[in-house]
Amino acid sequence: MKSTVSKSRITSVFEVDTVHIGVLDGIRALAVLCVLWFHFWQQTWLMPVYETSLLGWMGVSRINPDTLRRCGYLCVDLMLLLSAFVLYLPIARSVFCGTKPDPVKRFWRKRIARIVPSYLFAVIVMFVVACIEGMYHGKAGFAVKDLLTHLTFTQMLFNDTYLFTAITAVMWTVCIEVAFYLIFPLLSKAFRAKPLLTYATMLLIGCCFTYGIAPALGEPRVMVNRFLTFLPVFANGMMAAHLYVWYAERVKRKTIPSIVGTISAAAALYAIARLFQMCVSTGKAGDQQIWQMQYRIVLSFAFTVLLLGTAISAKPIRKILDNRVLASIAAVSYNLYLWHQWIIVRICMSFGAKSGKDISARGAGFQWTVTLMGLVAAFGVAILITYGLERPLSKQILKIRKEI
Repeated sequence: MKSTVSKSRITSVFEVDTVHIGVLDGIRALAVLCVLWFHFWQQTWLMPVYETSLLGWMGVSRINPDTLRRCGYLCVDLMLLLSAFVLYLPIARSVFCGTKPDPVKRFWRKRIARIVPSYLFAVIVMFVVACIEGMYHGKAGFAVKDLLTHLTFTQMLFNDTYLFTAITAVMWTVCIEVAFYLIFPLLSKAFRAKPLLTYATMLLIGCCFTYGIAPALGEPRVMVNRFLTFLPVFANGMMAAHLYVWYAERVKRKTIPSIVGTISAAAALYAIARLFQMCVSTGKAGDQQIWQMQYRIVLSFAFTVLLLGTAISAKPIRKILDNRVLASIAAVSYNLYLWHQWIIVRICMSFGAKSGKDISARGAGFQWTVTLMGLVAAFGVAILITYGLERPLSKQILKIRKEI
């Protein structure tokens, strides 16, 4: 018999919902869209500036989202932070309302059901297409290595399969996520028993690697996305879940807490905007990677405050993020993330373009056409795979040795 508390019971314990936090769907959707925007911009060089008279009272006559467009990839950190938050949320509930978390085997089965079907399908399809396109011509050994490392989530262990893969580059994120899944049962057990000590230890290990070991091991583009550089990000996500449930147990939704949450979210958003501007101002890609590694922990703190602030903010603010449109995007966000870059690259290649310069040379109208084609194709593929492959296979996997 499962030793868990029903959703209705947990909801009755906490006036602030700790089972489904609607704003997280909105944040996840926006994070994925920011990453998509960056990768589409890389391929099309589409850089629109929007003239407006609505903000004239603020002295603003035009909106130029160039900073967000150029730094959209930083929102990968926000996606990983959200993952840690959501994974630790049931554990945090167990701390404050006496439930027992899922056994380790069931935890891993859920993770396999969630990510493996779509991931393996994407890897195999992209590998076959790369072979057909001749991307492995004369590189049979690398082709085998590229496929096997991606199938086993080990591509980040080798510089060539990480930097020069013929499979879409975004797959490295799944590798980082799987590494976190493997140690999560140990981390969550330690966090449940000694949250502050475990949190401090994760931060310390991450900082020692990021600021001490990583710079001595290799160039920034090789080291910036190593697992240990993300350990503080995961630590902040877990601590955010712990603090959120702690807050939910003790505080009702009232005017003052909502105002504090709203102000905190606004301050965090301002800090994130400034950090993005700092990243852009560093100049070339190599310098941005150095900045990203050095400021990852700072950015994750800002993302954490944004997440917690919006979760407890005033209802009108929460409604901006908690709506059907963003929830629908969040539902297909995993496959949208896996496929969007690969799709827009192939669309550009179909027009004979080798870089964004080739697309932009044909004018803004052509840039918009390619971008819209990419959006339609990426969302279409994401929807088809999510509901035609991922969901059915996930249900079958979860039925295996289903616990009573």
